[in-house]
Amino acid sequence: MKSDDETYMNIGGGKLAKYVVYATFNNKIFHILVDLSKSDEIETLVVGGEEKNYPAKMCVDLLHCLVAARTFTESGKLDALLDWEEDKSLVTV
Repeated sequence: MKSDDETYMNIGGGKLAKYVVYATFNNKIFHILVDLSKSDEIETLVVGGEEKNYPAKMCVDLLHCLVAARTFTESGKLDALLDWEEDKSLVTV
């Protein structure tokens, strides 16, 4: 889901109904959708064809993924009813 070169949302995963969702508005600061009821225990997901490790709280269910995607595509904003954390470590070059 892309609206310009610096504003986009990325969704990966899907196996075992777990998804990683993040969005950026400037390609410098990334907002990651989190489930605060989960821990930071590491889970392994296949994202982009590669196995990667993520904190469990970053592995969200399909409903939260779809709500985030719908809000972002309709308004260009993050859904305020969902929990987001900033992560500058995802900066792309």
